[in-house]
Amino acid sequence: MKEKTSILLIEDNVGQRKTLLDILNAKGYETFAAGDGAEGFGFLRDHPVNLVLADLGLPDISGIDILREIKARYPAIQVIILTGSATFDSAVEAANLGAFSYLLKPYDIELLLLNIQRADEKRLAEEDRERLICELRAALAKVKLLEGIIPICMYCKKIRDDRQSWQPLERYISDHSEALFSHGICPECEKRIEKETLEELENLKPKT
Repeated sequence: MKEKTSILLIEDNVGQRKTLLDILNAKGYETFAAGDGAEGFGFLRDHPVNLVLADLGLPDISGIDILREIKARYPAIQVIILTGSATFDSAVEAANLGAFSYLLKPYDIELLLLNIQRADEKRLAEEDRERLICELRAALAKVKLLEGIIPICMYCKKIRDDRQSWQPLERYISDHSEALFSHGICPECEKRIEKETLEELENLKPKT
């Protein structure tokens, strides 16, 4: 079962807070509420969420400061700023600080829900990217590359390692790569061994 997207609404207006929470709950989101910035940060310390909806004009901390702190402490959380007194400067600052969007009250609920959906999609995409990066780093950490000039004996084919010790080819490659060996006989060696075996058998026959 898909995990519910969790949303923290930081809004000091009781009526607006209750109305929006009812709508979000009806849409299947897991919701939490805080009446000011301090309460919101207190909640986030113990209950990280996927998305924060923050009012710009809170009584104790501005929505811009909340955004700044969230992005510093919890960069994976998406933030949408809600405001009844939008200004060009605050909109630009919110965008520069990493807000997903900046919506003017009274907001159109369908537009808000669309922004919430897209913010959640962005969060999931970023999580997938980080997971892929971690998997690639783990894979690269396991890869050992053979490079440069490798001294090899032209007769026995042993390889000289960094400690000036001569090692069989198989052991050297196994120690310096993720390769594993299986053993068989190539067609040329098979013919040569067959010929040598027949010659030995001929030599063992009693001479008359």
